[in-house]
Amino acid sequence: MKTQRTMKPISQRFWEKVDKNSPNNCWEWKSAIRGNGYGAFFTHLIDEGRKCHGAHRYSWTLANGPIPEGLWVLHKCDNRICVNPEHLFLGDRADNMRDCANKKRVCTIGQSNKTHCLRGHEFTASNTKLSKNGHRSCKACIAMREKLARARGQA
Repeated sequence: MKTQRTMKPISQRFWEKVDKNSPNNCWEWKSAIRGNGYGAFFTHLIDEGRKCHGAHRYSWTLANGPIPEGLWVLHKCDNRICVNPEHLFLGDRADNMRDCANKKRVCTIGQSNKTHCLRGHEFTASNTKLSKNGHRSCKACIAMREKLARARGQA
């Protein structure tokens, strides 16, 4: 006869997957890592079913309670797998982008203010292609890339 295993408390399951002896006092996530480099923690709750959470977000929730809607959990340490609640803080998307710029990571702050592309073409209504998420591309540059690609294909 099969016996049903007893489930550990969720917080115990979570903290068992953390190495608290990492450099810089980061508590590094030692379980699943998403493609974007952040830790992934799975819960299996009756009312929610199976759900994947960002490990840093779950750490914040365990230490501080629910994350207010519209806010993100950001890292002071800039270590995506760190789940040390002391290294985490709340902010919105703009805060995240400012933090990104201050830490010299790739970001899009100021891109919307640019009037010309990298090759010097002006962003006009007729020369600008907008993606679904609002990013602008220069139609003249797109045409140049397509022409080069066609030329390479014929050579």
